[in-house]
Amino acid sequence: MTDAAIAVLENGDWQAPPPRIVVIEDGSQPPITESLRFLRELRAAAGTRAQIMLALVGDPTDDDRLPPMRLFDFTDWQRKIDQMADPYLRLEMLAPPDEDGDD
Repeated sequence: MTDAAIAVLENGDWQAPPPRIVVIEDGSQPPITESLRFLRELRAAAGTRAQIMLALVGDPTDDDRLPPMRLFDFTDWQRKIDQMADPYLRLEMLAPPDEDGDD
């Protein structure tokens, strides 16, 4: 799947470069080496000025594919993304925690 995503970028006919890319990730899973490697490969294929947004969601279920995520998980991802020192890579919660703090 990584190769297919990279090929789309490399073979794309971008009308208004640099490209803008959004990746949706299960943020309840820790930022493992494979996920971070994918982001680096994505950066290499898209170019240094492409805007990449990594949108995190909580643990998907059959009833809710894009659930809120826990603040603890987001903070874990934020530390790793900050270490990458990529000024055009932004991390967002696609679904923030509930107001009552349950998630």
